[in-house]
Formats: sequence, C-alpha cells, structure tokens
Amino acid sequence: MAESTALFLNTWFWLIFVGVGLLLVMLELLLGLDTGLDLAFIGSTFVLGGLVTWPFHIWGITVIVTSVICVAYVVIGRRYVHKWTLVKTEKTNIDAIIGKTGLVTQRVARNRDGRARVGNERWKIRAEEEIEVGDEIVVTGVKGITLLVNKVKGGK
Repeated sequence: MAESTALFLNTWFWLIFVGVGLLLVMLELLLGLDTGLDLAFIGSTFVLGGLVTWPFHIWGITVIVTSVICVAYVVIGRRYVHKWTLVKTEKTNIDAIIGKTGLVTQRVARNRDGRARVGNERWKIRAEEEIEVGDEIVVTGVKGITLLVNKVKGGK
C-alpha cells in the first residue's frame, strides 16, 4: 500500500500542483484585484513548480522547487507587484479645491452665505464665523455648490 502511494505521488504530484495553481489563478480572476494579485502569483508558482519537476517524478523536488519560488515571490517580488498595482488617488473635480485659499468678496455672517474668489472662480461660501470682505479664507469642504470655509488664522 505504501509503495503504491509513493508511486502515485512520484508520478502525479506535479499534476496536483499544476491543478491547485490553476485553481488559485482562477480564484484571483473571480475576486479581481482585491487580493493584490497574490493568488495569481502564488498559483503561478505552483504551476511553475509542478511543470519544472514533471520530468523527475520525485514529489519532494516538486515541494522544494515550489516552496523556493513561492518564498522568493513573497520576500522579493510581492513588494514590487503591490507598488505596480497600487491605485493612486488624486483629487479631481470639486475635491481638488479643498485646502485652497481665496479672498472674500461678499461679507459672510455666521452661518449665512457670502462670496469669495478661489483661484480664478467665484464661489458661494459659508462659514461658522463672521468673515469680512478682503479676508483670506481656506476651503475645508464642499456642500452642494457651496464651499465651507474658515478664516485663515493671522488674517484681518
């Protein structure tokens, strides 16, 4: 019995590794980039380990080669793959105005709208404090088409 098990492992173990590797790659495709391509690369190490050791028919070599490739990926390659697949977030559209400064062109009473020039555009603004014409403001948020602002500290 033990001899037939050893014969089976020596003959077909590489194919089991290839199959497990293909399953991991397919699972990555189903999950998308949520796993950071880790399943695809680890699955590829199983496929590569199985295919490289196929001619030798020694299951121990399959395990060792696959382990070495997998550890090399985790230690060395994973860092570069995650940098490559990182989605960079950039402020766009209205979010790009948050943090910018401008000048008040119409007085702002507490919780009443006023107007300001931020960059080359005129905006309706609202603040929780009174701000006079000519004071410098900083945009802290956006609510609808109104900028939420604070008076720049050290201003008038």
